[in-house]
Amino acid sequence: MPVLHRHPGRTCSGFSLIELLIAIAIIAIPLVAVATLLAGTSRSWQRLYNDTHSQIRQDSLALMASIQKIGRQSNLTNYTVYTIKNNTFTPAAPPSGESIAAGQAVEFRFWQDEFDPEKPAETIFEDDNTGTHYALFYLDGTALKLDIGRVVNHVGAVVNKMRQTAHIQNTQVLTQKVDTAANSKLFSHVMSGGQGSGCVNTKIILTDENKDSIEIMFGTLLRSAWPR
Repeated sequence: MPVLHRHPGRTCSGFSLIELLIAIAIIAIPLVAVATLLAGTSRSWQRLYNDTHSQIRQDSLALMASIQKIGRQSNLTNYTVYTIKNNTFTPAAPPSGESIAAGQAVEFRFWQDEFDPEKPAETIFEDDNTGTHYALFYLDGTALKLDIGRVVNHVGAVVNKMRQTAHIQNTQVLTQKVDTAANSKLFSHVMSGGQGSGCVNTKIILTDENKDSIEIMFGTLLRSAWPR
């Protein structure tokens, strides 16, 4: 027959309900901190992704690449910065006593076809061929547009202070988000004796419907010169 032995003073050990709740609370504090950190990191990555892939960011990269690519292959002896008022294109002039002229448009002349200003053949030595094509970057409302066309009889983008369309080959809208209230004079250059320096500075501020803004500032050095 089994015999039960009692051991005075010995009790069963364990956790009380209060101790268990305290332990859970201690464990929960660092878990909450880690979860909060991860959530904040996730939001930061989301904001970074949205900023990188926003429309104004994409527009800024595209227009900068377009202006610089065309500008670098253009003729530094024959380009014009214009002011635009009531659809009238007027060559920009510096204010009295200053040397910087600024406006809402710039026209570049460049070469396609067979003529190469770097290696002109004697048989086609064209002293007056200052560009076979033109590129006109211009502000139209809040849109920045680009016309590409042929130079015909030395006539390019503007005739009698009006944008001509007879020889346009292509028109592109580079962006529709130009913040004209912040800055409307997108293009500028230094002039001396009525001649431009051959470096066109661009400053454009883009603002989207969420009021997020990007400011684009860069210079474009025109590299070709003809006639020399």
